[in-house]
Amino acid sequence: MTTTRARASTFGAVSIVNAIAGGRGATASVRLTTDAEVELDDSKGEWDFRVNGKKAESSLSLETVRRAIRLAGKDPDAYSGKVSTTTGVPIGVGLKTSSAASTAIAIAVAGALGRRAFDPKKVLDCSVEASLASGASITGALDDAAGCLMGGLNMTDNLARKVVSSRLFEKRLKVVVGVPRARSRRDSIEPGSIRRFAHLTDLFFEMALKGDYWRAMVLNGITYSSILKYDPFPALLAVEHGALGAGLSGTGPAVAAVFEPSKKAEIEALKGRWASDGCEVIETETNNEHGRLLEVG
Repeated sequence: MTTTRARASTFGAVSIVNAIAGGRGATASVRLTTDAEVELDDSKGEWDFRVNGKKAESSLSLETVRRAIRLAGKDPDAYSGKVSTTTGVPIGVGLKTSSAASTAIAIAVAGALGRRAFDPKKVLDCSVEASLASGASITGALDDAAGCLMGGLNMTDNLARKVVSSRLFEKRLKVVVGVPRARSRRDSIEPGSIRRFAHLTDLFFEMALKGDYWRAMVLNGITYSSILKYDPFPALLAVEHGALGAGLSGTGPAVAAVFEPSKKAEIEALKGRWASDGCEVIETETNNEHGRLLEVG
């Protein structure tokens, strides 16, 4: 039996336009990293999955591994091994940790199979298919995966599996994330009722496509907060403090706010207000880097 290893890293992202209603979404990549380490044994057997060092059952990870092995021209049933993901990002709150993990795992699997260069489209396809098969996403989350893998501002048609636009940030911006104590309402989502708002979210997508990202982010946040019954006040408070844009990320409850770097006093004031309201507060910045293979062997 031969064991091969590889480690890869991708980034986080926050929502500009959520794709659930209209099938088209937009994300902004941020410098919150997720690492994946893969050990592949060329023998049949069990898979061991760990998240931040703790054993975990992960259908998304398993689906990603199997698809990544198949993309490399190998038989997934001929392999077993270990997959560990590590992140400092809160999980399950709308900060794209599932897409970050799946894209990082796909890159690491390719590396462990001897492929030091990877095709971004194949990695995205792998992530989307694994997300749909595992039930981790309603639309396949191509917009999220693109933000995690490719950096910058990404606008996608998730239903057509097409990246409509991918642009780098012209300058680095500050991003403040607040995670309220409210529980995620993802499990109670009824896609059919959310799709009734597609005519609105399509407008927000077109705004983002024309470069009006941050107003689209505010409008998207207000809309989805109303639909999912979250308090829109944290995002509106960020706008009051001078944020370019702010809104609910994904299906929440995390809220993201984007600022010019010069707004130091305003950022500190917002962080204080959010923290006093019981939010976990994370400060980061926008990201233009691609996901990458870190180590092989």
